[in-house]
Amino acid sequence: MKKVLIVLFITATCISAQAQEYKETIKTTFTEYLDALVNSDFDKAMDYMLPEFFEIIPRAELITVMEKTFNNPQMSFKISNPKVLQVDDAQVIEGKSYASLIYSNDMQIKIKGEEDETEERKAMRVGLTQGAFIQSFGKDNVTYDEATDSFKVHAEKSVYAISKDGKKDWKFIVLEQRHREMLEKLLPEALLEQN
Repeated sequence: MKKVLIVLFITATCISAQAQEYKETIKTTFTEYLDALVNSDFDKAMDYMLPEFFEIIPRAELITVMEKTFNNPQMSFKISNPKVLQVDDAQVIEGKSYASLIYSNDMQIKIKGEEDETEERKAMRVGLTQGAFIQSFGKDNVTYDEATDSFKVHAEKSVYAISKDGKKDWKFIVLEQRHREMLEKLLPEALLEQN
């Protein structure tokens, strides 16, 4: 009986270690993806995205959109403190492994006003921008810094990590409700029902 318990303990330990191994791989790989975004290396960031995504929006087009967003002269945009907060157990659906993860980052966003902007127009710009950010990220995650005329936003987002073998080559797709139609084309229905 003692030998059976020892074998069961060793087996459980090995299984647990393997589970933690793929989760660490997901965490490391997703951190590389976030680092590429923080450093504006959009071409590299695309390597971490789900390839089927590019059948909907071509890779080159998505890179162009990201470059325009990050290099828009009317807006400055800085991402900092990217962190993977949680990686859930993977589940196998239709021969692929899917693991849900949650990550956070902070953003400093400044939207430039017109050169001759009046105080009234500035208040309107700030109010509209703040309202949009609060709707997207929640009231507690958005602050306006009057001294720098910029917003600090804390974002937490859900993502699916997807792998064909459940061990390596993880690709990612961020879950945004406003992109639900696109997600329906990329993820199994069972996963969408969970979110």
